[in-house]
Amino acid sequence: MLSLPRESLKPAFLALFFVALNVVDAGTTAYLAARGATEVNPIMAGLLALGTGTFVAFKISASAFFAALLMRFTPWALKALCVSFVGIVAWQMTLCATS
Repeated sequence: MLSLPRESLKPAFLALFFVALNVVDAGTTAYLAARGATEVNPIMAGLLALGTGTFVAFKISASAFFAALLMRFTPWALKALCVSFVGIVAWQMTLCATS
């Protein structure tokens, strides 16, 4: 059984991990969109329609902003988002591997 040391679950680590997951999510979303996939989030779809650079810049900036807020005020929510985004990124990577 793999377990992380308690020290590595500090809010700053989780914030960086969350941003890193969002970077991967942005990259895989852009990759899949270039191959005909559709972004289901209407806000992100609108940004993607403005261009990949705009989409990626907003995604990373927004994730960093929210990670900083959550790290400061509700680190438990940051943990939940990290778990959720691990699932999202795993799904995106599966789609990339099969496209």
